[in-house]
Amino acid sequence: MTGTGLTGVVLAGGGSRRMGQNKALLAVGNEKVIGTIIGAMTEAGLEVIIAANDQTADDYRDLGRGIVYDRFPGQGPLSGIHAALHAAKTPWIIVAACDMPFVSSALFRYLVKSVKEAEAERADGDSYQAIIPVEEGRVQPLLAAYHASGLGALEDALGGGRLRMMDWLERLRVRYIPEDVLVQETGFEAGQVFFNMNHPEDYRAALAKKREEEAGD
Repeated sequence: MTGTGLTGVVLAGGGSRRMGQNKALLAVGNEKVIGTIIGAMTEAGLEVIIAANDQTADDYRDLGRGIVYDRFPGQGPLSGIHAALHAAKTPWIIVAACDMPFVSSALFRYLVKSVKEAEAERADGDSYQAIIPVEEGRVQPLLAAYHASGLGALEDALGGGRLRMMDWLERLRVRYIPEDVLVQETGFEAGQVFFNMNHPEDYRAALAKKREEEAGD
């Protein structure tokens, strides 16, 4: 697919303390999770960078992608989004957490489409600053799109130690995408594409899901 003029960001700066090892480098099927995410973003036409920290960056150098570093170390995913918005050469970024082994290029393509719609509206005045899926009533801010105009509010949140995603999002103009729209537009199983791995049992569940997929092919 040709380039979209948007930046894809893999948020890979976490400590993986609950997993006990770097979640991004775990293999589900024949590929590491971070490789699956990069592949899906690339298929959707995104230019991919990795948001990391001093402890994790060396793990990703052989992937051949630009690496950006947290400016607020140890402050969670908000710091990764902040670093990516600063570094990206495009006003919009589309982010994905590094522990989501079933991400879909179809979802990224739909987010790209939604961003372009928002940009068309921007010509007529203020438009959205974030586009975020909702699955089973749960907001999914770590698989979403963000505009650089939200940086001021983000820096205020980080500087004040307000690290909850919703504290930041409450200050933005957000388009929330309902699950039924996502399923209609992309055809994926929402519960699977947003699956993430925090604990070893989550990794075992991901491996089991992958085996089921492969057995059904």
